[in-house]
Amino acid sequence: MKNIWKSIFIAVSVIQLAALIFHRPTMVFATKPLLMPALAAWLLAETRPGRFLRGAWLAGLAFSTLGDVLLMMKAEGKGEIFFILGLGAFLLAHVFYIGGLWFLLNGKKGFLRLNPLWAAPFVLYLLALLGWLWPGIPAGLHLPVGAYGIVITTMALSVMQLRTHISNPVFGIMMLGAAMFVLSDSLLAMGKFGGVATGSISIMATYIIGQALLAQGVMRLLKE
Repeated sequence: MKNIWKSIFIAVSVIQLAALIFHRPTMVFATKPLLMPALAAWLLAETRPGRFLRGAWLAGLAFSTLGDVLLMMKAEGKGEIFFILGLGAFLLAHVFYIGGLWFLLNGKKGFLRLNPLWAAPFVLYLLALLGWLWPGIPAGLHLPVGAYGIVITTMALSVMQLRTHISNPVFGIMMLGAAMFVLSDSLLAMGKFGGVATGSISIMATYIIGQALLAQGVMRLLKE
């Protein structure tokens, strides 16, 4: 059953990306809402209940699914409100991810508490990106976009906090996953507010890889 859900997630991901490449909107809309549920089913099959991290990650994947659906509705021209709602859903997903990661510290000092300068690249990247995009962001979206930027950056910093508390291979997987997630949302923002032709394929590919790597790291942590 474990390999079945892994295979299903990979298959849905490949179909989603192929549909984007070959411009098959019906298939894109049919497979996108299945991505995170398939990943959640894979995580469920690989791990046992009873750990806070497991529940937090499943909640995050549930809100990611909601965010995917809401942004799909925005893409269908249903109104800007669906973009804001989708942003809010992903913000909540990251809140659950952050909660799960911080719970792993169990009161111990994280890596950044002892090495605060390692946070500088994350903060500077966020400030540079928002500074560049700010003139192109409508006034009504300044607060939600700014808040989301802070929260996803905090998620990446929460992974960095675990650098000396988890094995190097797992840390590497999760840090790469967080970086890919940040890159995906950066590309989305650059396309929407910066006038850059980033392309839906690159946005979805980095999003899928980011979520998958983070979830794989969680699976490994739950088995330790």
